[in-house]
Amino acid sequence: MTNPVQRHREGGQGLVNSSGNERLVRIARVLWAILALNLVVALVKLVYGYRSGAIAIVADGIHSLLDASSNVIGLVGIVAARRPPDADHPYGHRKYETFAALAIAPMMFFACREIAVVAFERLRSPHPPHLSPAAFFVMGVTLAINLVVVRVERAAGQRLNSELLLADAAHTRSDVFASLLVVASLVAGRYRIAWADVAAAVVILALIFRAGIGILRGTLSTLSDERRLEPSLIEAVALEEPSVLEAHNVRSRGPSDDIHLDLHILLDPAMRLAEAHQVSHRVERRLRERWPGLTDVVVHVEPALESERARTREGGGLKAEG
Repeated sequence: MTNPVQRHREGGQGLVNSSGNERLVRIARVLWAILALNLVVALVKLVYGYRSGAIAIVADGIHSLLDASSNVIGLVGIVAARRPPDADHPYGHRKYETFAALAIAPMMFFACREIAVVAFERLRSPHPPHLSPAAFFVMGVTLAINLVVVRVERAAGQRLNSELLLADAAHTRSDVFASLLVVASLVAGRYRIAWADVAAAVVILALIFRAGIGILRGTLSTLSDERRLEPSLIEAVALEEPSVLEAHNVRSRGPSDDIHLDLHILLDPAMRLAEAHQVSHRVERRLRERWPGLTDVVVHVEPALESERARTREGGGLKAEG
């Protein structure tokens, strides 16, 4: 018996309908505003840091510049997400954002190298940077801006249900901690503690390196089509539909806001094809309600014959032949 496959995109491509586009426009507006603020913060830190010789402030400026880079990645993702699937890209263009994110990681590691070189030179010839009250003013103002950015972006992320904005707000929070660390090094510098500036720069270097590793892990996970959802959870939701007798061969991939999912469900062999079609629709709706990040769902409908049942469980899910 040929298995009918029910493939639906209604509502699944919410990123390209009118309401989805309006949501993306609002997210883009927030990102543009945050990008402008991050660039101002980074520029002020870098200019003052280079002029004063405070490598901790320079490192913090690079950290802020990376915050701006994440905003750019988000904007690239928004533009890509608004493009519907086409003949050459039947699954859409979402992975362009992933490639853009992956390109940021080498930049972060290069920044780490530059900071490390300067810190090593300072250790060889230790001397405290030339600091004035302006240093505390610069750090105070930029710290206040970052606190506003975190608050505004987090609120917008919750209001628009945007994982992108919430993740970016969390990233900016790390910049707040780094700035506090720089302020501490400035206080130590006032007491002529030469190594405090280097110590702060090294800690910020570690924060940047850790963020770079996180980007690599996340992007490579997406590009390698690592499983995104636990199969047993998908099976449980599918079985909530009374007519479904078994769910198996669950597969999922993609980033958390663009998940592609397919699964097999077993129905009564005597069920009419039109009714089986409606059951697959209801299963899909249940899955989309449970995981809003699903943008593509393929439900394979099969007769509940003994030969079609799953025999093993692999990777947390039931597996059947075919």
